[in-house]
Amino acid sequence: MLASRSTVIPTMARILVVDDEESIVWAFRQFLEGLGRECLASATAEQGIEIARRHQPDLVILDVKLPGMDGLSALEELRRVAPRAKFIVITAHGTLDTAVRALKLGAVEYLAKPVDLDKARKLVQAALQGAAVNREVERLRGAGPPVAGLVGKTPAMQEVFKKVATVAASDASVLLVGESGTGKELLARAIHYTSARADRPFEALNCAAIPETLLESELYGHEMGAFTGAVRQKPGKFEIADGGTVFLDEVGDIPPFAQVKLLRFLEERKLERVGGTQKLQVDIRIISATNQNLEDRIREGLFREDLYFRLNVVRIEVPPLRDRREDIALLVAHFLDLEGGAGILNETLEILESHSWPGNVRELRNAIERGVVLARKGPIRPEHLPESVVSPRPLGQTDIESGVRSIVDRLTAEGPRGSLFRHVESHFERALLQRVLGLTGGNQMKASELLGINRMTLRKKIEHYGL
Repeated sequence: MLASRSTVIPTMARILVVDDEESIVWAFRQFLEGLGRECLASATAEQGIEIARRHQPDLVILDVKLPGMDGLSALEELRRVAPRAKFIVITAHGTLDTAVRALKLGAVEYLAKPVDLDKARKLVQAALQGAAVNREVERLRGAGPPVAGLVGKTPAMQEVFKKVATVAASDASVLLVGESGTGKELLARAIHYTSARADRPFEALNCAAIPETLLESELYGHEMGAFTGAVRQKPGKFEIADGGTVFLDEVGDIPPFAQVKLLRFLEERKLERVGGTQKLQVDIRIISATNQNLEDRIREGLFREDLYFRLNVVRIEVPPLRDRREDIALLVAHFLDLEGGAGILNETLEILESHSWPGNVRELRNAIERGVVLARKGPIRPEHLPESVVSPRPLGQTDIESGVRSIVDRLTAEGPRGSLFRHVESHFERALLQRVLGLTGGNQMKASELLGINRMTLRKKIEHYGL
């Protein structure tokens, strides 16, 4: 049992305020130091850059309008000299253009003047949580637990990291939703290793890879003689992970009989080994993941709604790599570092950035690993990449063929219960809506025009798919 739960926010976070208005600096200093934070201040961007270089702040609150170099121009240099810092931009001209530019340059949020201190307090707390998670992930990369690939600077991934930071300090069940290869298990490990359970076990189980007859034994364990081949007592994942976390991957594939027992376990936190009579109390956190639409499976009677609510306390959507292409160069650099690669040619990187990546981050890592081996301590050239990446089919064809194979597999498995229309709708329409909304920056009017549907229809589809 765990005696306490700790927060991921450091007790003395360091915050740099760059603003030439003394009243603004004074106000921030008063409320930040009142929150137990160390506050540094600068009236110019140039001085702020030097302070950031020397003191490595956790958070920089940066005004756009400054004497000399303006705040947005300074942001890129500040990110270079203080790579672990988070940034909140403040401006007297709260226009959409300013907000978009600030976010594209790496800010996590922006505030308009006059500053609402209640809003500022919430943004500061959220930004510090994200900074703390980044530091913890870096520590864990050197300490052993595998979180390779947990990299991203796009707004979509920054939002994922914010949610990870928030839920890590709690014991809430988490449901990770996204395509195969997007890094759901890595996020599960990040949640575990940045929580108060970090010194306890992390146990992962792919529910789709375990035969139905063995799934119960894998989860709850069994007694000697419980079935043919049970020659000794064996603890299950829940018992082994007592005090820690269990990650249930592909949770949508759990058969109905196992769903009933899992629901009862989640309600009682007591398990009974197969063939046993003694109930054991355990303290574990459940993180689950799926690449399926569980709401559709509930409507089809294939997944229990009450179990869904137990697992889906906090939902985190993990975007596919094709929807965050700006992260590809960052991921490539990360994987090169992990594999000991010597570098990559610009033309090779351009090929990687134009590929559709149906296998997501997992496929990219495999491509870099192959490239490092074939490059023999030299830079990765186009000829070192897999043929499917160097000479792809026409844009989108790989994705479509992959989707069709997935639909046929599901129809075959479900038999007469399968619905071609439902599978086509859930597999392609959701992805299409995500892509168009991403291109329009979430502007529903522009998205509806591109799609040729009215805004009310689009809004209903957004609600239906939980976008």
